[in-house]
Amino acid sequence: MKRFFPFFVLLQIVISAQAVPAHPGIIDYIQPNGDTLQVRLIGDERFHFYTTADGLLLQKNEKGFFCYAVWQEYSGKKGETKRKAVALKRKAHNEVDRSRCENKWIIRKQIPKR
Repeated sequence: MKRFFPFFVLLQIVISAQAVPAHPGIIDYIQPNGDTLQVRLIGDERFHFYTTADGLLLQKNEKGFFCYAVWQEYSGKKGETKRKAVALKRKAHNEVDRSRCENKWIIRKQIPKR
């Protein structure tokens, strides 16, 4: 039994070190106002973010709407540099539903594209 204990501890470490990838493909999300937005989840359980179907960065705001977002860097607990998506005020739309004004705003705000 003493031989198997280190093996099981090592097995648990290996299993917990593996990250599960995000759901592949496009997800239809219904915004709180009833509009449908196609989003893509990128990453794994440790670091993930959302994009529009055409790759623009998204983040949910406090009201539950997906909004366009930008990356913001910050210092972690151990002093390492990390980044998070910060939602802007404009609600996101599918590429075909965007107005010309919204497309210009996306370019001006330099919304990152995956």
